Amino acid sequence: MYNTMTFRSYLSAALVTILLASCAKEGPTGPTGPAGPSYTGSISGHVMLFDKYGSPVIGGYTSAKLTLASATTTVSNGGAATPDNSGYYIYSSVKTGSYSITATNSGYGSKIINNVDFVLGNLNQDIQISAIPDSFITGFHAQSSAVGLYDSLNFSYAADPRVRNAILFVNSKASVGNLPANYLLKYVVQIPANTPGVKFMIPQQDLLNAGLATGAKVYFAAYSYVIDDKSVYEDLATGKSVYNAVYPVPFIDSALVP
Repeated sequence: MYNTMTFRSYLSAALVTILLASCAKEGPTGPTGPAGPSYTGSISGHVMLFDKYGSPVIGGYTSAKLTLASATTTVSNGGAATPDNSGYYIYSSVKTGSYSITATNSGYGSKIINNVDFVLGNLNQDIQISAIPDSFITGFHAQSSAVGLYDSLNFSYAADPRVRNAILFVNSKASVGNLPANYLLKYVVQIPANTPGVKFMIPQQDLLNAGLATGAKVYFAAYSYVIDDKSVYEDLATGKSVYNAVYPVPFIDSALVP
């Protein structure tokens, strides 16, 4: 009898608790706190230029164009700036916020620096861009290897006493190219000094890992490229890199996945 009464007491208490909880009303949401403080300061730095061999270029800074943009606050003066003869630039009256800076210059690959977070004071942000190279690749041929699991890419090019780079993009479509939407894989190929050609091999496993199937057609785009690319940056929409410091017309060929 004692155990039965005890159980009934516990049951009654539980039912009362549930009933009270179901009748309870949610309280009003408290007011949103004020936004954090906004300050005003400046963003400044130097624009630095590099040639196709990765060496600094002295001069030509004043032809560069900079654009400051923000999705979080207002940008004054249209966001445009031009460096002086030493490459120095400055944006004054910058408000607290997150910014991007786009740098362009005739003959150089454009670049965007994203997520430049400014709070107050003076923020230093140097900008580096690389020259667009001439077209030193003179021939390009892709073929599937009869022996071994790889595709073979054969480059020929004009001789040069210094080392250079080519860049190779891979896609399952004929629209293969240097933009993020147009490549699945990319490879930087070193071009040795004083040699007429080079062979570069892509393992089958790389192509399979990229989603291609054995026997499928695969496309390759070979571009004349630069040493130590300073213009490369991340595309926020895809997470892939953007390569603008390339000769604009590639050599394109195709082969089969081994």
